[in-house]
Amino acid sequence: MRKILFVIPHYYASGNGFYGSTGSDPSARIAALESVIGGLHQSLGSRQAFLLWLQQYVPGKGNGHLIKANEVFSSEVDIAICTTGESHLVSRLGISGKHYRHQPTGAEPMKLGFAAQCVLAENLGKYDWYCYLEDDLLITDPLFFSKLEWFVKKYGEETTLAPHRFERSLSQPVHKLYHDGSVRPDFTAAWQDVTDRQFLETDFLGSSLRFDRWPNPHSGCFFLTARQMERWVAQPHFGDCDSSFAGPLESAASLGIIKTFRQYKPSPSNAGFLDLEHLHPRYLGESLKFS
Repeated sequence: MRKILFVIPHYYASGNGFYGSTGSDPSARIAALESVIGGLHQSLGSRQAFLLWLQQYVPGKGNGHLIKANEVFSSEVDIAICTTGESHLVSRLGISGKHYRHQPTGAEPMKLGFAAQCVLAENLGKYDWYCYLEDDLLITDPLFFSKLEWFVKKYGEETTLAPHRFERSLSQPVHKLYHDGSVRPDFTAAWQDVTDRQFLETDFLGSSLRFDRWPNPHSGCFFLTARQMERWVAQPHFGDCDSSFAGPLESAASLGIIKTFRQYKPSPSNAGFLDLEHLHPRYLGESLKFS
């Protein structure tokens, strides 16, 4: 069974709401973080069961005949929530602390993501996967890591695959929106050459898939094997807190990865091959308007 460490930088201070961490309503942020933690355990963890039948209740033994479920896909999941100062909502979460560990740091708020990187590095040698996840990104795909493992095995550990983030709504003309659109290639040209092995094509479960060197590398997350994490930590730029890609929040999630690896994303035609939900809608029903 694979062992996965998720490190989630979490910050909240009431503000203008441009970022979810500065929204005026803390309840939305609490609900999002609870969903993220719950989703990791429920979709990827090992405590999943299949109910075969109910039987007469026996005190101390219950009344359900259960067998284990999804053993082929499940993992041992550990979650560290990184915070700084008192600007967080961990104490207000309605789920047990046994499902995560609180990791206070002394980081500046805008550099909390870099502190989360250090937590990953401190745990080298303990896990099979090292993952960074913003606190409003929900994974519900039980095959998420099976797909990542397939990709790395097929294309090598010098490559990484990033998911697309999406928002969803049934009240809009578009029910599911992938919102991390492309940017000018020169926007990230200092760190990645997207024309180098620009795309990969393969067959998968009877379908043709394509993966692109996407000019916009940001997904608010990254997922590295143990060997990839070791490779990154060995680079001179690891831990330099370089914030030159968009800003410190975006750089913590994306810049070190594209400096070290060739990063791909699924092409728009098969974007759902690897995706996760953005629980802080910014486009669908908000800034995006339909004629």
